Amino acid sequence: MITVNNREIEFHQGMTLAEAIKESGEILDTMTIVFMDNNVFQHDKLHEKILEGFENIRLLKIVSGG
Repeated sequence: MITVNNREIEFHQGMTLAEAIKESGEILDTMTIVFMDNNVFQHDKLHEKILEGFENIRLLKIVSGG
């Protein structure tokens, strides 16, 4: 199983990091930092990273204000 922000999602062979985030129902925008197993991933690399089935993915929304 893969977790995205503590929500378990079903893994399938060949799943990418981008697919896992989409299946979790999380919204990904330019103000979101993507961590997988304590490593930061750039948004343009999410479709390239193939998962193995036991990853822990965290999305951190950046909020700015004045």
